[in-house]
Amino acid sequence: MPYRGIPGTSFKVVMKQSSHVAKLQVFPFVFFLPELLSFSLFLPFSSSAQTPPNVLFILTDDLAWGDLHCHGNDSVFTPNLDRLAEESVQFDRFYVGPAGASTRAGLLTGRYALRTGVSGEAHRRQVIRAGEVTMAEVFRGAGYRTALFGKWENGAQYPNDPTGQGFEEFSGFCGDHLPDYSDALLTHNRDTLRTEGSITDVLTDKAIGYISGNREQPFFCLLAYNTPHSRGQCPGAYFDKYKKAGLTDKNAAVYGLVENIDDNVGRLLKALDSLGIRDHTYIVFLSDNGPGDLRFNGGLRGQKGSLYEGGLRVPCFIHRRNYLAPRHLPKPAADIDLLPTLTGLCEFPLPGAIQPDGVNFSRIMLGAPDFPGDRMLFFQFSDGKTAPSPGAVVSGRFSLILDKNGHSELYNVTNDPGQTRNLADSLAKVAAILKTSYLNWYADVTRAGTEPAPVPVDGRKGAETRLPVSDRDTTASRRPTDNFIRPGDLRQDVWLDARDSVIWWMIDVPERGIFDVSLQYSCDSLFAGSMVVLVTDGSEVKITVDEPSRNQLPASQYRVSGKVPMEKGWKTVSAGKDVLDQGVQTIRVYLPYEKKGTVEIKGLVMKKL
Repeated sequence: MPYRGIPGTSFKVVMKQSSHVAKLQVFPFVFFLPELLSFSLFLPFSSSAQTPPNVLFILTDDLAWGDLHCHGNDSVFTPNLDRLAEESVQFDRFYVGPAGASTRAGLLTGRYALRTGVSGEAHRRQVIRAGEVTMAEVFRGAGYRTALFGKWENGAQYPNDPTGQGFEEFSGFCGDHLPDYSDALLTHNRDTLRTEGSITDVLTDKAIGYISGNREQPFFCLLAYNTPHSRGQCPGAYFDKYKKAGLTDKNAAVYGLVENIDDNVGRLLKALDSLGIRDHTYIVFLSDNGPGDLRFNGGLRGQKGSLYEGGLRVPCFIHRRNYLAPRHLPKPAADIDLLPTLTGLCEFPLPGAIQPDGVNFSRIMLGAPDFPGDRMLFFQFSDGKTAPSPGAVVSGRFSLILDKNGHSELYNVTNDPGQTRNLADSLAKVAAILKTSYLNWYADVTRAGTEPAPVPVDGRKGAETRLPVSDRDTTASRRPTDNFIRPGDLRQDVWLDARDSVIWWMIDVPERGIFDVSLQYSCDSLFAGSMVVLVTDGSEVKITVDEPSRNQLPASQYRVSGKVPMEKGWKTVSAGKDVLDQGVQTIRVYLPYEKKGTVEIKGLVMKKL
């Protein structure tokens, strides 16, 4: 069927190649139980509309199934989201990855995260391979304007960053989270800007401004809030409201952040109404995983990082006023289904070279009969280790959990959503079928390997490549307690102990060139005057760290007792110019082993001259 979109616009997605990545390879792997009848999954539907609809995709961070009032939580106030859900197609059992990076990879590509190169949450295991084609690239190829406001967790360097993965405009941050949710320091495309106000309000302002400026043409806008993650940071008025209701500091903060999201969703809906494009805009609402701590979650077991229902099952609903009739879809769906479903709703096909793991729900959302039989959905969370377990399979009423030792637990989540009764022994045949299917799936999605690629160095003139400590080669550290440092631009993701003596990065330089290299650090007066040695494959440079800097600004809206996030005042010292040859190589920083004092290294910055 021809693309029923912008008149005179052809559909095009360029398959990406670079010195860093090979051309995209696809390995479709969709399981259905044997009773599944023949059914066409990817047929687009016909419509007389000539102008393609917009897409506003709202993604929250660590918002649980039970964090909405409409899901039975009387402690939280979410009138806008409750009303939007009631007026939407709601997925009653929608599954995502157990942590944010895998979910984002799945929804952006329509493919299982492991297939895209994402196998963990840090040390570049969270990075989507540059050769993957993302949702932004697909919509951009169909004539849409594309923008991302908020959190991007799947690569900080070009071409793995948002501008390299299809977003024409990006205002947000690359990493796990921000140190301060008020007056945050964000990236706008390639520039840095200091914002004013609470982060959720700021991101909503930017999205509304973008939508207003692009209302005459179709847009795909991903609004990726970074709340209620790091739920300790909550604007005062919201926190005080829930404290007065008798909640703990922790719950007052998290529900305050959820209500703040709800208010901003209300602002978005009013903006769409005032611009006259509400009826022509699909609105998707989703969370990236379960709650970061145990709280009310509708009786579901587990939390973020868990493969039980509480870690994987989240709110998801899709709305288009006066077009999509409100209804509930009872069968399981997942993040990998969103790309084929949204292109189906917007009436253009996926490029032929992309064969997603997800399926297209658009016909069912418009009233067609549901898929016959039960498909299998697969999940894995060994957190960067090359191992198939822990893992999980969801199929129909069953959920199979494999623990870290590969032992099976089987639950009927229709009758036992809290997963309290293990049926692995009484239904051993079902458990065996699901386990075998899972192991076959894992072998398939890891055929291209799970080791992260080197950091790509941006070879464009004037471009900067940042090498944060969170992207370092983890074999370099000799500290056994330092195996897991989350990615994040300004939080204390630093190399702290001088006795480590060396830290290094694997980098991939696209072509021989001259780079200005500088070191970002913080140290006390005892360490000041020390010499740091920077070594590349072709040179050695000695840098004197003269100026101490221990300035730290605590997060201004932190409401929970404990360690308060800090935004540091980093110092930068130049190592001068260095000629780097083309190809994969190492860059090392050595510190004096016996020197007294404390030094923290944020990372290196390489600028192409």
